[in-house]
Amino acid sequence: WPDTQGLFGGSKAIQHDSTSQSLTIERIAKEALEAGRAKHAIDRNTLDRERTAVIQAVAREFSESALDVVFSSPHSTFAESSLSVELSSVYPRVQETLRATTLTGDVLELHYDGRHIVITSNWVEEQRPGEYPVPRFFTYVSSFRKFLFPELSLEPFVLCAERFGISLFYKELDFTKNKLVELLQQMGDAKEPQLSPLFLIDRISNRYALPIKDNIDYTRGVADLQMKKSELYEDKLFDDIKDMMDGYYRGENDDIQFRSKARKERSFAIPLHRASSSVRGLSDLYFFLRHVARKDHLLIIDEPESHLDTANQIQLARLLARCVRAGLKVLITTHSDYLIKEFNNLVMLSRPFADKEAVVKKLRYREDDFLPPDSVRAYIAEEQTLRRCEVDNYGIDMPVFDETIDSINNAANELSSRLAEDVE
Repeated sequence: WPDTQGLFGGSKAIQHDSTSQSLTIERIAKEALEAGRAKHAIDRNTLDRERTAVIQAVAREFSESALDVVFSSPHSTFAESSLSVELSSVYPRVQETLRATTLTGDVLELHYDGRHIVITSNWVEEQRPGEYPVPRFFTYVSSFRKFLFPELSLEPFVLCAERFGISLFYKELDFTKNKLVELLQQMGDAKEPQLSPLFLIDRISNRYALPIKDNIDYTRGVADLQMKKSELYEDKLFDDIKDMMDGYYRGENDDIQFRSKARKERSFAIPLHRASSSVRGLSDLYFFLRHVARKDHLLIIDEPESHLDTANQIQLARLLARCVRAGLKVLITTHSDYLIKEFNNLVMLSRPFADKEAVVKKLRYREDDFLPPDSVRAYIAEEQTLRRCEVDNYGIDMPVFDETIDSINNAANELSSRLAEDVE
């Protein structure tokens, strides 16, 4: 977080009740650590201003010092780039209560009633002034940040567009080891008595963007996830992928296999790199839903429809809606009209209408197939910006797809009518 002067790093330091001493995260945390309780008067308008100031400062800091790191590019590449964030939710809520536990098992509680922030902790211990155990102190700071920005407390899980290649080459993508071997071979004849560790670190540092590197590390470690169950395991969301692919995935030793659902002589198991691109593309999502997913995850998928036939694109839209209803936040980029139209169908299914049960059965939906319109946001990227689309009881108004479909249909009608005239 930016090192500025506000309570959370954004605006001018908030003043304490009846003193002229400024109120900061550090001061509140230290007071709670010393006495086991801290209480301060802070009105909602002040917190709202602080919230806006902090997010602007964070966006500015990220633009200046982190974009090049995320994309693993020279700093000059993003010299003219900037990130802006707009907070649209109403905040802070009254009667907000957060509980957190430190690594040492201590419990911290933060409560806000619209006028006062009250921090209590079950840990009080004599210590020398100015000395505070780092894990406990940062638990306090982290709790403040979650209080001020509940919508930003999600942990991202990214399935990048390169996931198809990663599933093919993840074993060969142990770039650090391979690059180090290569460097040592190249320098084998060198007469230098010593190799600088800093030189080697600089030379072997990877050149992949951060989401790609994380995706590689995740795929490489799939076998270690086998004994874990995700927080959403009982929802059996991964079974939807089983049905779509007519098979399932297993991580064994240093390999990933795809196994068919068929039995006996029709059954087969093959290494993932020999499977179809559609099978490879859904493997990471399968393992995520089965072994990793938590309700604080933000699931980000770049073009989830890639390599899927139209029927499976529709099934995937339903799966993503079920992920939302299970508690995940889902962010996708897509070029698929099938996904959007199925999302719209699920939005309409969330509304009451006559003979709904019979209609759901006739159209072969499940009883829980729905997507409330207030849970959906949609944007079109155009002219170097994002334009928000309207979402109502009929779904997402995304004319860019409709215009393209209308155009190609008009062309087809024109051509077919011309051919018909010639035949006559």
